[in-house]
Amino acid sequence: MTANESVVVLSAASRGSGIAPLPGSMCREAIASGALRRVLHDWQAGEVTTTVVMPHRRGMLPAVRAVLDHLVAHAGGD
Repeated sequence: MTANESVVVLSAASRGSGIAPLPGSMCREAIASGALRRVLHDWQAGEVTTTVVMPHRRGMLPAVRAVLDHLVAHAGGD
């Protein structure tokens, strides 16, 4: 199976469709409930880079600023 959406991969793996490279934060509950279990403990898929592009900071809505602040605080961005 091939999918470019992590939620689909998580759902398929939880139903027993095979192993899946998923971030720990995304599958923590499924592991705790027993729906998933970790295999290949020494293997990691790598890192993901996310970029936010915006035209300028002037006039930025407070909601947009809040989302950016949240991403930086929880994703370790600069």
